[in-house]
Amino acid sequence: MLGRVGQTAPGRYLKHPACQSGPVRAPTLRAGPLVLRPMELEDSGVLTGYFKDPELAHLLGLAGPRDDAFVPALIRATAPDPAAVYVTITFEGRVVGYSFMDHIDLEHRHAVETGVLLGDRSLWGRSVGRAAFGMLLEHGVDAMGLHRASLAVLEENVRAVRTYEALGFRHEGRRREALILDTGPADTLIMGLLGPELNRVAIDEAIERCTGVSRTRGTPSARPGAVGGPLRRWGPGRP
Repeated sequence: MLGRVGQTAPGRYLKHPACQSGPVRAPTLRAGPLVLRPMELEDSGVLTGYFKDPELAHLLGLAGPRDDAFVPALIRATAPDPAAVYVTITFEGRVVGYSFMDHIDLEHRHAVETGVLLGDRSLWGRSVGRAAFGMLLEHGVDAMGLHRASLAVLEENVRAVRTYEALGFRHEGRRREALILDTGPADTLIMGLLGPELNRVAIDEAIERCTGVSRTRGTPSARPGAVGGPLRRWGPGRP
């Protein structure tokens, strides 16, 4: 799902031994040409285009496309929030989406709302979304000491559901007709991940597939798509 827009609900920030330096801060994470960095207002132009896309807006659980004020409101609401981590996803230097962990409760080590949006359709099927969200989840578990992440996803968003399943999320329930969309009421699936269940192998595979960088070998892969060579255009499949 989307996360927040225009809200100021702070969640709860309590110091945890894995996060002693102060409130939660958005990280910068890199894997070759794939970079996650703190979301900035300068990213609004590209991200706004994704939210104006009727299909993407629908899959995110919105009743319709959003206007130019939507993304700036999201950034202004979440950037100062000590219980929110929102990062822009860039690939080969261009903005292609965003990912987030929100309403983070460090007392119970739980990111109550999480998710990813890969808006650049040219990258669909290349595991970029899976790699990016996996990297953010790893940061949550390893650097922030989180034990659990939760999310809700529109049932018909099959691509997203498969991504979450591959990373280790399990189905925990269903909210019947939780959303009223342009097509009518829609169910959402509730999914949860515990830290030990995070599928790090799937993250490594996704990173290697979309960037050519092997984290397990510590070197670029020799296959087509390696850093320094042309990236292969993968066909439809995983996000």
